[in-house]
Amino acid sequence: MAAVAQILKEFFSLTLTVLPYFAMGAVTGALLKTYAKTGWLVRHMSGNALSIFWASLAGAALPGCACATMPMAQGLVGKARLGTITAFIMISPLLSPVTLLLTYAMLGWEITAARLFLPFVGSMSLGLLVNALEGAGIRGFSTPAMPGSPVAATCGPECGPGCEAEEGKPNLFRNLGGILRDLTPYFLLGMGIAAVSTALLPENAIPNFLGGGSGPAAYALAAIVGIPLYVCEGEEVPITFALMQKGLGAGPAFTFLLASVGTCIPTILMAQKVIGRPATAVYVAAWIVFAVGSGVLFGQVHL
Repeated sequence: MAAVAQILKEFFSLTLTVLPYFAMGAVTGALLKTYAKTGWLVRHMSGNALSIFWASLAGAALPGCACATMPMAQGLVGKARLGTITAFIMISPLLSPVTLLLTYAMLGWEITAARLFLPFVGSMSLGLLVNALEGAGIRGFSTPAMPGSPVAATCGPECGPGCEAEEGKPNLFRNLGGILRDLTPYFLLGMGIAAVSTALLPENAIPNFLGGGSGPAAYALAAIVGIPLYVCEGEEVPITFALMQKGLGAGPAFTFLLASVGTCIPTILMAQKVIGRPATAVYVAAWIVFAVGSGVLFGQVHL
């Protein structure tokens, strides 16, 4: 019973912590879906490399944790290519002006510069890959409504007769309700899994588990521990600082920094609803490669 009570306590604590970010993301996504001009978005978000660049830039500028990213990305569905949305999802939790300042203050300019540069490379590479898979017609790699007609971009394929009449009648609350209806079950399920793992994780388990060093195992462990773990935006910096103080090498520490804040179980669950299961599988695999590769590269340069 004590374990159940602890899990429930963690669930409510985590949910209350993340809920404002999730709500902010849902409202932003609904605003995009409702008021963003379809023609402008199709023109700037339905291309290839340039659209991915603009989506990555927008994701880097918007504050919010990984759980806030998905409802924002939902507002782009039907108005942007799949790879463009995936690039936005990848970079959004990694960068914001506030987290960059905090990273500089606690971890120094080298990690800050790497955190600023490498996510753009990673998100654009992932976006190009997913767009290529979508362009090749591989099953499962397509947005619910491909950019093209204003009706398709606004309504999607699930609309019935009379959808055209709704064009030009933006309804913020209907769009907000749709986003919340689609993503809330995945959000709550993810929070439940995160609560179980947090409640059962002993204190100082992460530093003790990762230990010190900079060998190949340290990179793998940093990614394996960091990716499923829910870490709120900004929280990853002091955790990384503590790990480095305990002797973890700069490279594995950078891997953990990116992996812990960039994605997590709730985000991965919600991603299946936003970009589909095949693209989510590519997204998770790309995250492992990106986090480990960035850490290895930073470790070599840091030496």
